[in-house]
Amino acid sequence: MKNKEAAIAAVRTCRTREEIDDMLSRFDIADGHKAVGCLNEAMYRSEIFFTSKPADIKDELEFTKQIFLTGTWRLNEYYERMGIAV
Repeated sequence: MKNKEAAIAAVRTCRTREEIDDMLSRFDIADGHKAVGCLNEAMYRSEIFFTSKPADIKDELEFTKQIFLTGTWRLNEYYERMGIAV
């Protein structure tokens, strides 16, 4: 992945599915596995627990985008700024 840290920082600014898709495209992250990894890292490596594993990477990517868009992971941003270990 080109400039991984910049991609992760840029993805963290996204607020819509369109912005996520655009940002992944700008950083040439087309592979589903890499996109899921980037989103997970953007969410401070949030652990995502599946009741059942999605059937394919397309479903996993869709699920990960939905988790990202809920925004609950953003609390970790505030913890990081306060110097509290995440």
